[in-house]
Amino acid sequence: MLVGRWLDAAGVTDPVLRHCYTVCVRELAGADGGTARWHGLRSAPAAARPHAAALLAHGHRADLCVDRGPVAERRRRFTDFADATWAAFAAGGSPDPVLHATVHTYRAFGLPPTVVEDMFGAMRRDLDFRDFATFEELRRWCVRMTGGSLAMIYRVTGAVTGPADEPAIRALSVCAQLTDALRDLSEDLDDGRLYLPLEDLDRFGVRAEDLKAKRWTPAVADLIAFEAGRVTEQLDKAAEVDHGPVSALRHAHHEHMALVIAAVLAAGRDVLTRPVQPPLGTLLNVWRPVMRAVIPC
Repeated sequence: MLVGRWLDAAGVTDPVLRHCYTVCVRELAGADGGTARWHGLRSAPAAARPHAAALLAHGHRADLCVDRGPVAERRRRFTDFADATWAAFAAGGSPDPVLHATVHTYRAFGLPPTVVEDMFGAMRRDLDFRDFATFEELRRWCVRMTGGSLAMIYRVTGAVTGPADEPAIRALSVCAQLTDALRDLSEDLDDGRLYLPLEDLDRFGVRAEDLKAKRWTPAVADLIAFEAGRVTEQLDKAAEVDHGPVSALRHAHHEHMALVIAAVLAAGRDVLTRPVQPPLGTLLNVWRPVMRAVIPC
């Protein structure tokens, strides 16, 4: 019933499109531990939720291709998904509901497909993973991976008013990826991926081999604290100038990330053995004011 109201608010009347957007919403039900249902959708105006769902569902499918199973299988699935995505853009639609809704959203809002190119390029680097030598290299990857797609989410929800907002969104995307890297450090290490710059490891005398073997030492603790401090510093800088029309949504994202960083620091050595997640109720409290602002629906 609620999805039907969102589609009505968005002016989506075609039965095929309504089905496709509904599939997108359903696929997000379990994404990010279920939190995508509320901070990805319920924080957006009702008319924007189908389009946000399409963008998020497309990104979620791509993530699943590169994050699960043997590497050779990941490459095959990702190549197939990328080929299907570009075929959908070329044809103006697809038999696949998520791709059909994604293309419709891109065309409805005049979004540049280069965003998808950047995301796919960053994901290909993950498939043939190599360590990041410097923070600048990692920062550029973060922007390619998330910067464009996050900006598109903000655009379809009406939170981006023009090019002047985009640098702040790119900065937010870097913080988001760095926060995820610390939160999911144990899982990434299990997968053979290290999203901390080697120059930072050298600074604290941490060998990549020891970190990948999950050996907790005082030097590793100092490294984690440094990386957490970098995110906190960037969030604080953003907050100092965050007074524009998108500040409410960005503020919620900032608070969300700050809670995750605090949980990482509190986890101590456990950050090497399990993903870190603040209590769901605490995160929900951050997003509740934004969600209330877009009620009803």
